[in-house]
Amino acid sequence: MSLRILIVEDEQIVAADLENKLNRLGYEVVGIAASGEEAIAIAEQVRPGLVFMDVRLQGAMDGTQAARQVQRLTGSPIIFITAYAEIFMRDPTLMNPPGLCLSKPFSIHQLQAVLETVAGG
Repeated sequence: MSLRILIVEDEQIVAADLENKLNRLGYEVVGIAASGEEAIAIAEQVRPGLVFMDVRLQGAMDGTQAARQVQRLTGSPIIFITAYAEIFMRDPTLMNPPGLCLSKPFSIHQLQAVLETVAGG
């Protein structure tokens, strides 16, 4: 059984590109959410094995807040995706739950390396 992945990304083009890359690598995307609230609802239903979480999202909740709630609900590892990786350097407590950060834009090779680190391949 392949790893079931939830993508939380408010830019539709970025979400579709990430889904395409994950599918090419043999992973199953079980949902795409554009807001933290939507991510929590989908995660509760599909119980993903891994979550890609953008830091900046639509709605009142940012990605770090949504990640904490999704992680509490599912125990899924979080990979943060952002064009603003320096925010984690300025305030490392934002990356709670602990996870990895993938800076946008990223290649399929960078994506594969992060997946191997988190999911063992």
